[in-house]
Formats: sequence, structure tokens, C-alpha cells
Amino acid sequence: MKPIRVVLADDHTLVRRGLSALLTADGSISVVGEAEDGRELAKKARALQPDVALVDISMPLLNGLDAMLKIRRVSPQTRVIILSMFSDDAYIAAAWEHGAAGYVLKDEAPEQLIEAIHTVVSGGMYFPVEHPPVVTRNLLTPREREVLQLIAEGKRNSEIASVMMRSLHTVRSHRARLMMKLRVHSAAELVQAAEKLGVVRFSPPEG
Repeated sequence: MKPIRVVLADDHTLVRRGLSALLTADGSISVVGEAEDGRELAKKARALQPDVALVDISMPLLNGLDAMLKIRRVSPQTRVIILSMFSDDAYIAAAWEHGAAGYVLKDEAPEQLIEAIHTVVSGGMYFPVEHPPVVTRNLLTPREREVLQLIAEGKRNSEIASVMMRSLHTVRSHRARLMMKLRVHSAAELVQAAEKLGVVRFSPPEG
């Protein structure tokens, strides 16, 4: 039986190495790639077409939930398991809505992570609650959520344009639409809105 091919995504090197050692020791799992942010993860998924992606929910440049949307486009057969320290129903529901096959808390026993991987590969679902609550679809487009996360990370418009490989005009347009949709008037209010929508704030906004 072929080993389950897994890609790991976490912005902490020690966490990735620890997970890799844990999974490789199981014998039935092969870690074929690692990524430290959501954009790198999407590229690895496209290139490697793994069976499973273990994805930290809070990563720089592109969070785990939005990275999952990209994975579903470039590697549809890949089953995504969200790794998180957040046990809130809102996070679990968001993972469910975005198409995750599993959600594992970082303080769970290692055996549960291995069980989750085998469960999702077999076509099952693995969540900490039997029936995750269903939430309404986000009012923002995937591109707008990317911009919102980068704003929440404190990046200026020019930096966002560079990261997303878009023009400054396009970024400004996205920012204006975000303010209109979220009914806010400043970068600080955008960050507050990002937190409410589950986008993790990594640094204070500038300007």
C-alpha cells in the first residue's frame, strides 16, 4: 500500500519539523513538501498534488482558509485538514464552509492527527464536533479577503500590490470596496473587521 502523501504548512519551522518527524515515524505517511505561508502552500499543492494538506489556520500572506480555496482549484483531489489552536465554533464553522475535510486542535494527542489523516483519505470527515455549525457565505470575494488579510498584517498599498502582483490602482479599488462593504472608514477599523471575520492580525496597521 502506497504511503499517504502529505504537505505541511505552518509559518514556524520548528512546528513543521516536529510534525514531519511525527508523521514520517508512523510509516504509512510520507511528507512530500513543506510551506511557510499560504501562497507557497498553493504552489506546492499544484506541483506535488498531495493526498492531504495539513494547513495552519493563521499564516502570513494568505491564511489557511483562503489558501484552501486555491488548493481546491489547483489540486482538487487533495483533502485539507486545518491545524489550529482555536476551538471556537466560528473557526470550525469557517473551515467547514471553506471545504476542509478535517479540523485538528494543536493541543490534541499526536495519534489523533494521524487518525484524522487516515479518516479524510478514506473519504471521511474529522472535526472536533459531530456537526460543525453552518455559517452564511462570506460577503467578500476571495481576492478581497486576501487584501483584507494583508491590510491586517500592516502592509501598505504598495506592498500589497507587490505581494499580489497587481497594480496600485487595483489594490486601492479593492480597499475602497472593502470599506464600503464593511462600512468602515479607516485602516484600524478594517483590522477590527478582519478580526471579526476570522482573519488573524499579525502586526498593527501603518498609517
